[in-house]
Amino acid sequence: MENNNLVMHKLANPYYVINTDSTPNKVGQITEYIRAYIEIRFHKITQYLFVTNLGNKMMISYLYLYKHNPTINW
Repeated sequence: MENNNLVMHKLANPYYVINTDSTPNKVGQITEYIRAYIEIRFHKITQYLFVTNLGNKMMISYLYLYKHNPTINW
């Protein structure tokens, strides 16, 4: 977050996270979010995104992708 000058904000109500393998998230609850401008091809949007530690991985919410590409051709 700091390397990209993204400002993190505290969530009023943290989210408890379960991974796809049914294990709890290693860092616990999601307690912060960022406001990000996202541009994918011709699609541009400002979106609030939850922040968590996934090690060296990155993830965008399935719900976000489904909302903006319901045919799921990715």
